[in-house]
Amino acid sequence: MKQLLSIKLILLLSIGILGLSGSASADTGKLIGSLVDLLGVTESQAEGGAGAVFRKAKNNMSSSDYSQLLSALPGIDSLIDAAPAVGGLAKSASSMFGSSSGSAGGMAALTDSFNKLGLSPDMINKYVDIILDFAQSEGGQQAMSFLKNALL
Repeated sequence: MKQLLSIKLILLLSIGILGLSGSASADTGKLIGSLVDLLGVTESQAEGGAGAVFRKAKNNMSSSDYSQLLSALPGIDSLIDAAPAVGGLAKSASSMFGSSSGSAGGMAALTDSFNKLGLSPDMINKYVDIILDFAQSEGGQQAMSFLKNALL
């Protein structure tokens, strides 16, 4: 009897722990679903493209602002990890022009990432619009403002 109770307790604790660890990326699941549904892209393209947009924003934000954004939108770091690595001319342009939000280097890196995903550069603005809507609905006005200021 004690053994059965112990097994049930361990099982309940395991489910609780898994539920907590899974909730950090559950918010980004909504975003990926929206990108797939609204833009007709694959899940991999949605994750990589969103990650590239978040990476650009992160590069243009103070660490304090990014920490607040990450608190409001847990899981975006995993999307950044899913973004294609930037290399070649885009990396050179980014180094030459810096990473300010209006820089040619930042846009070159974003365009390079989208190209590697098989997405045309005109998709960038569509991704940004959906991501900003997501940030406002899931993280509030402040999260959306941080992103908007870093991207536009």
